[in-house]
Amino acid sequence: MKVVLAALLSGIMFYLSQGLADVWALAWFAPAPLLWLAYGDTPRWQVLLASLAAFAAGQIYLVQCYWGRIPPSIIAPLALALCVAFAIAVLFSGESLRRDSPWAALVAFPAFWTALEYGIDLVSPHGSYGALGYAEVSFPAGIQVAALFGVHAVTFLLCLCANAVALLLRRRWTAGGAGIAVCAAALVLGLLRLAVPGGTRVPVAALSDVDTRNVESREHTLASEEAAADSYASYIGQLAGVRVVAIPEGAIGMRASEQQTVLAPLGAAAKAHHALVLAGTYTPMPVQNRAFAFLPDGVVETYAKRHPLLPFETEVPGRELGLLGGGYATQICKDMDFPRTVRGTAAHGVRLMIVPADDFGRDGWIHARIAVMRGVENGFAVLRSAFDGLETISDAQGRILAQVPTERAGMVAVSAEVPLGPGPTLYTRIGDVFPWLCGALWLLLCVRLVAGRVAQARASLRAKELPVHDSRPSVG
Repeated sequence: MKVVLAALLSGIMFYLSQGLADVWALAWFAPAPLLWLAYGDTPRWQVLLASLAAFAAGQIYLVQCYWGRIPPSIIAPLALALCVAFAIAVLFSGESLRRDSPWAALVAFPAFWTALEYGIDLVSPHGSYGALGYAEVSFPAGIQVAALFGVHAVTFLLCLCANAVALLLRRRWTAGGAGIAVCAAALVLGLLRLAVPGGTRVPVAALSDVDTRNVESREHTLASEEAAADSYASYIGQLAGVRVVAIPEGAIGMRASEQQTVLAPLGAAAKAHHALVLAGTYTPMPVQNRAFAFLPDGVVETYAKRHPLLPFETEVPGRELGLLGGGYATQICKDMDFPRTVRGTAAHGVRLMIVPADDFGRDGWIHARIAVMRGVENGFAVLRSAFDGLETISDAQGRILAQVPTERAGMVAVSAEVPLGPGPTLYTRIGDVFPWLCGALWLLLCVRLVAGRVAQARASLRAKELPVHDSRPSVG
């Protein structure tokens, strides 16, 4: 019964913290019941099954978001890999307590899971999507460590807290208390970082008009394409004082030969209102998914999406960084799921990232928070405009300054004065050193476990080989 209860409790906490409910506080405790099981006398196979079931329950939100919209073959491999990796990490931590020490167990689970999560990030076509650390984006103080070591450091903290709670429940007071103290120190540092004043404030706005997209995608005529651009250009005139405008991914479709004619109104609006206007565009033949940035001085910059969502997006991936000058840059939608891709751009001094995107409705906040995390990691504010999702404006500390859903009809706009970020952070400069160190720590713990078992086996063998002395008194 305790196995079922532990799996149920962890599963509920994973689901509520990782999914649509966004109950971020539960992410700090979700693995604790399973780790408590692993640290007791519960058979290992039961711990394994309970861990698999609980983590799988936490992934139900993927079904809610993407059922009927994305083939299961796209998401299922990622979900399965995460479930198996998590269960192995729980079992490994239990072995560390039994065969090593509470201190080894304290770091075993967070180090092993962080290393595994990062390994999946390296090979997954979805990048870092699914990382536990994203659950904390609604709690800015809990994600400031990402500016030092990336999203996987947030995952490490969440796992360390849950592990410390499990150890305390098993009366390992010193190790458990030390884990809680480290997490508390990280939160204090997060609060201190939130108190630092922001940079120069810039008025920005995100626009999306699903009606023009639907008309244009149905008709594919020059008139409908021009009407879409005219609609956005006209609305820009109503945004008094705005200096940066973002328009969603694929908002304006056009043939290559019609590019100049269709986009002319946006270039004119940028000049007339002294604003940087960035629009997501789609060209059918050859297939291209690009962002066009119209600068106030008449310069036009283009950026091609570097991480298409296969098999839906068949365009050749772009190679350019997306730099727009003046501390501004752009990435398109899924590009923001890849920390190394974004970090390469951020290293050039980006202070505001402009992101045209296209989401899947229910995953609006789940996907938007990934972009917010990239801003914290690399020290830039984020202006994101997405069809079927959320328009969000966030600062470099991950605080949401404005957001609005974009699924309703008509033009949807959100604006705010966003402080420019400070630019490259420690994480931007050193990259993924932290998860690699976690991997090295895990290997060290593995060596200790193996060495301990070998020493135990040798001691047992020597005990069997010792001669047996007869202590009875001799007769005669």
